[in-house]
Amino acid sequence: MNLKSLRLFRNVVSTGSLSEAADRMGVSPSAASRLLTQLERDLRLTLFSRSRRNLELTDEGALFYQQISNTLDGIDEIPVIARDIRSRTRNWLSVVTAAPLANGLVVPTIARLRREGVELQCTVHVESRFEIESKVAARGYNMGMISLPVENEIIPIDIMPVLRSRLCVLMPATHPLAGVAEVTLPQLAEEPMVTLAAGQRWRERLEEVMGGAGLRPTIAFETGSTIVTVEMVRHGMGLTLIDPMVLTPAMMLDLAVRPLAGDHWITYASVHAKGPRPELAEVFLDGLSAHVEARRADEPGMRDLIYLI
Repeated sequence: MNLKSLRLFRNVVSTGSLSEAADRMGVSPSAASRLLTQLERDLRLTLFSRSRRNLELTDEGALFYQQISNTLDGIDEIPVIARDIRSRTRNWLSVVTAAPLANGLVVPTIARLRREGVELQCTVHVESRFEIESKVAARGYNMGMISLPVENEIIPIDIMPVLRSRLCVLMPATHPLAGVAEVTLPQLAEEPMVTLAAGQRWRERLEEVMGGAGLRPTIAFETGSTIVTVEMVRHGMGLTLIDPMVLTPAMMLDLAVRPLAGDHWITYASVHAKGPRPELAEVFLDGLSAHVEARRADEPGMRDLIYLI
């Protein structure tokens, strides 16, 4: 199949004009028309309706476009990827994770390494769980940091558990439950909750632990961001279930965190493509361990809430 015809197809869809798409690609309109006709023959699909003067996507064409758009975007990124590879040295590490872990674990680890004089350059990417697992497997990133279990392992990856963190409840420092050692599930069921939207991992965790006790959470507010839930709690809009590892000391102003009663923990792991790991990945993991131990030593209560595996 001709890659040029696929790119032309995408340009026709994005511009709405065969002539403009042809001009973008440096071909004549007649040559562009032949490329589209050949593409339809190769695919055995009717991509455009030609009953009018302008080309209009058929239902088959629209569905085909939805399926290949991301693939073609990835192909277009190949020259950029190659340029990055040429420009990077052995001191470059790329880490991918979720936003809360980036703020609470990855960035502080990198900062610690730099303070200790470790020479490294690092890119920190934030992606969905599916993207983290699939792109690390395809060596799009040197390593990833995720919570277990792995959910989207299409290509096998190496999984190395590194940290366990206890599920906790975040609340205003003046909340009555700030005076208890642990928050029980019945106590939590009586409180309004701010949480992520249905289908997101932290919402699922809340529903799992409450459902396991035959209880249902009272959802007061939803959001798509863990950081936003923290601010909602700070403003007295409700409590939230959280992992203390993602709470930096700066985020804890006017807030309190108490462990959830029972054996409720999250295991975090580093994930790597199969094969040898970059030397800097090992350096990063050593720095991560040092960061976690420092938090356990320096912050009251953290020793019982997080530990290295």
